Amino acid sequence: MNRNIIHKAITCISLFLCFATSEAQFEIEGEIRPRFEFRDGYRRLRTDDTKPAAFVSQRTRLQFDFTNEKLSTRIRLFDYRVWGDQEWKKDISSVGIHEAWAELNLSKTSKLKFGRQELKYDNSRLISPVNWNQIGAAHDALIYKFRKSGWELDLAIAWNQSSELISGNVYLIELSQYFYKNLNILWLSKKMDKLTLSILNIIDGYQDTTNVDKLNYRFTSGLIADYKLDKLQTTARAFYQGGTLKSGEKVSAYYLNSDISYAATNNIKALIGFELLSGNDGFDTLSTTSNAFDVLYGARHKFNGRMDYFLTPASTKGAGLINPYAKLEWKMAQSTVFLTEYHVFFLQNNLIYNGALLDKFLGHEIDFSFTKSFEKYILLSAGYSMMFATNSMEVLKGGSNDKLNHWAFVMITINPVFFKSHE
Repeated sequence: MNRNIIHKAITCISLFLCFATSEAQFEIEGEIRPRFEFRDGYRRLRTDDTKPAAFVSQRTRLQFDFTNEKLSTRIRLFDYRVWGDQEWKKDISSVGIHEAWAELNLSKTSKLKFGRQELKYDNSRLISPVNWNQIGAAHDALIYKFRKSGWELDLAIAWNQSSELISGNVYLIELSQYFYKNLNILWLSKKMDKLTLSILNIIDGYQDTTNVDKLNYRFTSGLIADYKLDKLQTTARAFYQGGTLKSGEKVSAYYLNSDISYAATNNIKALIGFELLSGNDGFDTLSTTSNAFDVLYGARHKFNGRMDYFLTPASTKGAGLINPYAKLEWKMAQSTVFLTEYHVFFLQNNLIYNGALLDKFLGHEIDFSFTKSFEKYILLSAGYSMMFATNSMEVLKGGSNDKLNHWAFVMITINPVFFKSHE
């Protein structure tokens, strides 16, 4: 994006805010988030020839918000870079639009939101802004929202196209292989005192890889139950995935997750749980249906260990994953939190390697993370993780399980508010 255009846009918006009426609320907020990472066995096991990687990536965002009694709008610009990836004294435009949406208040109970926006439902497992990723994720969508008496209803639809066409609806193969053509979401939730019940349905359609006039639809539907009782909280999720993949292959898969947390004190909270993603049976060589569950457009880094060994069904060669885990959170001070996570990994289904059944135990991982806030707009985060793999993990990831596989990061997030109108 041309720098003169950016400068003029910011100037015009700033002047508009200065002369706006007091009935509306305006805010200009920024985000500067550099992150140093040390990778030595991250995502895949080390070998004798592996050399550690170290780099700094940075997210920069500039956000404009406008709100009054009738509507809300947001425009959020972003830039992503790795320090040093741009040649010195060379002008390379890289600013883009992460969000650009408007939300209309149709009534006291309903709203209509449209434009480029972040989508997040439940715990972000199936659809998420993917905040750890420095670029993040957004969708071009239209959403109808209804809220009344503890009920929450969202109906969302997205229809993607690669350009303005004269006729037809062919979505370029280069795009459709990695992104949906059509997305439909139904979210319904009811809060009842200590219990909240929700259903989430996601239907995504992909252009067929051989017949561009055909859309293959997959549906993912499930139930979420969340119960809170004083210091105790338990959550359970069950999802089924069916329909057809973009390749034309049928899919029949499931996902289960449950955890229970207990706040021992105001400063200490413990959690135990498990997650199961179904997979294919290596003995069933005649099956034409995929049983590997895909977490769609959800967060990855937040689940299954911070070293990101299990991101897609291909991470376990389609055999699925079982992950029991435990977490301990200690709030050392009002602004300081220390978190320890422990994960154990197993294949969910049978995987055949060199004609023999592979041992399902893959290994375990321990993660440490630390966050501390300074003032109001500064947050420091740091973490260290280690993967202790088995021979089975070597089959999946290559490398050696007898070496130290570890990863570390340090990240600082600055969120200044440049302008905020008076209420």
